Amino acid sequence: MDSLYLGLNNILEFQVIVAIIIGSVGGLIIGAIPGIGPAIAIAILLPATIFLDDLVSLVLLLGIYGSAMYGGAIPAILINTPGTPVNALTTYDGYSMTKNGEASRALSLAYSSSFIGGCFSIIAALICLILFGPYLRDFGALFGQRDIFMAALLGSVLLILAHRQNMAIAAMLFAFGFLIAMVGRQTTRGVSRYTFDLEYLASGFNLIVVIVGIFALSQALNLMNGKDSDPPKAKISKGLFKGLREIRKYPLVASISAFYGTIMGIIPGVGEFVAQFFSYSSARALSKNPTRFGHGAPEGLIACETANNAVPAAAMIPLLALGVPGEALTAMMMVVFFDAGIKPGPDIFENNPDFLFSLFLSLLFIN
Repeated sequence: MDSLYLGLNNILEFQVIVAIIIGSVGGLIIGAIPGIGPAIAIAILLPATIFLDDLVSLVLLLGIYGSAMYGGAIPAILINTPGTPVNALTTYDGYSMTKNGEASRALSLAYSSSFIGGCFSIIAALICLILFGPYLRDFGALFGQRDIFMAALLGSVLLILAHRQNMAIAAMLFAFGFLIAMVGRQTTRGVSRYTFDLEYLASGFNLIVVIVGIFALSQALNLMNGKDSDPPKAKISKGLFKGLREIRKYPLVASISAFYGTIMGIIPGVGEFVAQFFSYSSARALSKNPTRFGHGAPEGLIACETANNAVPAAAMIPLLALGVPGEALTAMMMVVFFDAGIKPGPDIFENNPDFLFSLFLSLLFIN
C-alpha cells in the first residue's frame, strides 16, 4: 500500500499531469493524421526526453502510445483511411456506419470500446505483475520462436476466415502482402530477399506507408470510378459517452476482445494485428447476424477497437517483468528506463515498486 500511495503522489505532481494531458491529446491528433503514427512521434520526441524527469518522459511517451490507437479510428471511420496501420480493420464497419449516416454513433462506439479495452488491460496487467511478476521470467522462457510463429499463423488463418464471402480473394491478397513483407534484408542472417541488388529495397517497404497508401488509393479510385454524389453525412451530435450505454448490449464481445488484446500484448512480437483478427472473428462467430459484418455491424467495431487499445498496457508486462520489449514502441521506451538508471526485469518489483505503480496509474488517467 505504501508503494501505491507513493505512486499516486508521483503522478499528482504538476509536471506529470501536464505530460499526461499533452501526451493524450498529442497522441490523439497524431493518430488521426494518416501516415504519421505513434512510432514516428515517439522517435522524434525521444531525444527531447533526456531533458525531462524520468517519470515525465515515460508518461509523455505512454500518452502518445495509448491514445494514438483511438485517434487512428477517427479517419478510419470518417474517410475510410486508417490513421495508424492497426486501425485498418476499423474501416470495415466504421466507414459503413458513416455511409449509413451514423458517424457519431461509430465514433462514440470506438471511443467507448477504446476506453473499456484500455482500462481492462491496465487493471489486468497491474494484477498480473503484482501476483505473478517474479514467476514471469520462467514462464516467458517457454515462448520461443516457434510459438510466436504459430500465433502469427493462427492470426493469418483467422484473417482469411473473417472474409467468408471472399476467402479466395482474401487468401491471394494475404499472399501478396506476405510477399511485400519479405522484401528487404533479413536482420538475423543478413540475407537480402527480393531486393534485386537495388539498395533502396534493402530496408523493405514501410508498413505505415503501404497500409495507409493502399487504403487511401483504393478510396480515391472508388471515388473516381463511382458516380458523382455527396459524401456521406458525418454530422457529429451528442457526446462520445453515449457509446458506453450501447456497448452494454454486447458485454461478451467487449470482454472477449479485451481479453484477446491483453493476452496478445503480453506475448512479445504479436501485438495489435493478431489481437484484432482474433476478436473480429470471435465477434462474428458469436453474432446472430454475421452477414452484417463489413456493412456496419457495431460488434465488429467494438471488437477491433477494444482489442487494439488493450494491447499497449499489456505490452508493458514483458518489458517490466522480463526486460523484453513486446514491440518496437516499447523497445524505444527502454531507452528512457536505462537513462533513468532503472533496469527492466524482475528486480524492478523490489527496487522501484512506486515507479511501477506510477506508470500504470498514469495509463489509467490517460485512458
